[in-house]
Amino acid sequence: MKVLLTGHRGYIGSVLTPMLLERGHDVVGYDIDLFAGCDFTNGAADIPTLKKDTRDVSIDDLTADHVAGFDAIIHLAALSNDPMGDYRENLTEEINLDASVKLATVAKEAGVRRYLFASSCSNYGASKQPFLDETSEFNPVTAYGKSKVGTEFALGKLADVDFSPTFLRGSTVYGLSPRLRMDLVVNNLTAHAVTTGQVAMKSDGTPWRPLVHARDIAAAFAATLDAPRDVVHDQAFNVGSEANNVTVADIAQAVADVVPDATLNITGETAGDPRS
Repeated sequence: MKVLLTGHRGYIGSVLTPMLLERGHDVVGYDIDLFAGCDFTNGAADIPTLKKDTRDVSIDDLTADHVAGFDAIIHLAALSNDPMGDYRENLTEEINLDASVKLATVAKEAGVRRYLFASSCSNYGASKQPFLDETSEFNPVTAYGKSKVGTEFALGKLADVDFSPTFLRGSTVYGLSPRLRMDLVVNNLTAHAVTTGQVAMKSDGTPWRPLVHARDIAAAFAATLDAPRDVVHDQAFNVGSEANNVTVADIAQAVADVVPDATLNITGETAGDPRS
């Protein structure tokens, strides 16, 4: 397929790009490249790139010159940090919700048939249920989660015989990437331990985290793209595993076990903080 991949120079995108190329897809990137020069390893794959902000999408600009002719769009570009959402919720809504829906609307008008959206398990938010599946109710507690819920609802209204959205609700990601994020719990605790010798928890460690490796979530997008349309049309999929559902304390202990001379340091006392 000919694929437009937004956020291809981000944490997941820089892992997914070479995976799609290996599968024989023709990939064009779409990214403002905010973190240019911040490569952790060999950097992102060299592919044709539209250096653009998704908020700048318009019918005249994008449809005529860029979107027409693509078989699918994989939309990863977003603000994915809860503190950023707390700082300026309207910006998260503008980028994660408004721009995502506008891009899908333009894509549908241009004849793009598949739209894979990077949603989130943050959609479920606070729940009294021990385990949640794709039919569980939404109860987002952050601006990030609310933006993803809103986008799913809006994209679902666009679904028809010619336009097929799919929603991949990623768990908490970790692992190596050319554009490494250090605000994610496993990466954060590991980096802090390596650089300071301290595994620092900002809570009592009781919050749970469903973990998924960056390569596994990228593989989920690649598999969804290759799947028959009728199997994934207007469907949501949680991306993760019960086997990797662990507490922050479990993660901290695992990091302390593998980082030489690292010691646990509990810096906070807020029990059950969902974002610790």
